[in-house]
Amino acid sequence: MASKRGLKKDLNYLYSDLMLDAFASFCKKEKKDADKFSTLCNKISDNYADFIKRVNCTDGKDNKKIVKGYYKKLGESILQDVLKLSEEIEKL
Repeated sequence: MASKRGLKKDLNYLYSDLMLDAFASFCKKEKKDADKFSTLCNKISDNYADFIKRVNCTDGKDNKKIVKGYYKKLGESILQDVLKLSEEIEKL
């Protein structure tokens, strides 16, 4: 990770892309379920806000090893979340 700013930009790109994919998937369907779409969009925006908060609050600011481990775990959880949300978009 180069910087918090770069990570926030990447998060913004990922989650806005997920939102666009959800919207495109919703528009393509003949039987549209607005409740599912709304719930999914809320979930995407809530997860985005949660990860932005987690980027801002780093544990162990004085110890580089702890910080590196923190961001490694954060990156893994972001990847898992994006994959899970992508699967939900496909099911929409």
